[in-house]
Amino acid sequence: MVPVTIDGEQVRLATITYKPPGNGPFPTLIFHHGSTGRGRDPALFDRPDDPKALAGWFTARGWAVILPSRRGRGGSEATYDEGFEPDRAQGYSCDPARALAGAERALGDIDAIMPMLLAQPFVDRERVAVGGVSRGGLLAVAWSGRQPAVPRAVVNFVGGWLSDRCPAIDDVNAELFRRGSAFKRSTIWLYGYGDSFYSLRHSRRNFNAFGTAGGKGAFREYVLPEGMDGHQLAAVPDLWTLALESYLADHDLPARIPEAVAIDGNTIKRDGVTYRLWGIDAPELDQRCYPQGWRAGFVAARALAAMIERRPVICEPKGQDAHGRTVGLCRVEGRDLGAAMVVSGLALAVDAGDYVEQEMQAMRARVGMHGHACLTPSEWRAQRRLGH
Repeated sequence: MVPVTIDGEQVRLATITYKPPGNGPFPTLIFHHGSTGRGRDPALFDRPDDPKALAGWFTARGWAVILPSRRGRGGSEATYDEGFEPDRAQGYSCDPARALAGAERALGDIDAIMPMLLAQPFVDRERVAVGGVSRGGLLAVAWSGRQPAVPRAVVNFVGGWLSDRCPAIDDVNAELFRRGSAFKRSTIWLYGYGDSFYSLRHSRRNFNAFGTAGGKGAFREYVLPEGMDGHQLAAVPDLWTLALESYLADHDLPARIPEAVAIDGNTIKRDGVTYRLWGIDAPELDQRCYPQGWRAGFVAARALAAMIERRPVICEPKGQDAHGRTVGLCRVEGRDLGAAMVVSGLALAVDAGDYVEQEMQAMRARVGMHGHACLTPSEWRAQRRLGH
């Protein structure tokens, strides 16, 4: 809950924050939410907007993601009042004056909270992007025109303000998008076919109005999987990953998942940093188990490589070992790599007793090292030192 002063009133606005491991500073995406359909269900106002797929896409690439909620939304204090009919039970108004006043109120909320968010110690203020979905996408574009020196990039997912049901949709939405034309870097607009709020024809007209006013950007459109509304595009990263990676790279921002490779059964190298997996000890690469000669070290390294191949690896540093390697708790898509190696019998539990239960499971199942006559890795290394 972030305290801010808006229109002379002090209120607290709710935020959700995602961060990679470490202290930063990180490149940071500040991402704004949309509306609640037609605005007729107050129960939706308090529901936080939490686009996990999008947040995970960015954090895997080393970004922090901050999701602020405007007044009256997602747990924030005060009244939600972004362009309603006089009878609020009727939902959002199609009247241009009310709609524009609601957008201005939303932009005021962003004006108020942005300095607080940018002051967070984990935020790299030289690498800030703003973005949003639906109404939040339009707000990201319009706000970048108010503060063109702040963001380096602007990401608009299916943005608009009034929906296709409103006769004034073209005039209102185009006017708001034109406000972003003062941002002189390139923007990216991502839209889907079959959007129930904004047709592609309408959204292209918005983009053209933005460009005619001097705005720069690229417009991309996608066909979503069968049964999905085009307005759900942000939830389908497979469609827009290549376009967004290219856009971010063009702006000198982190765009791709750092590659990770397995060095052996308990060591990986990621983005130039060597990590020894926290809490485990795996057989050395040339370690064999006798009398059968089972290649324990080779099998362990191959298993770890298969777990991380072409997947985002997130490592939380825990310290350094005697060889200067960073000791880290590393995960792939939420899966703890150390635990996975131990439960498969391809590593043993060490360091403060973590993974003892996983080791007991492996012993009971007689898998991996527990199914062969294997020395522990530390015993094998000791014999090597003695020349055995």
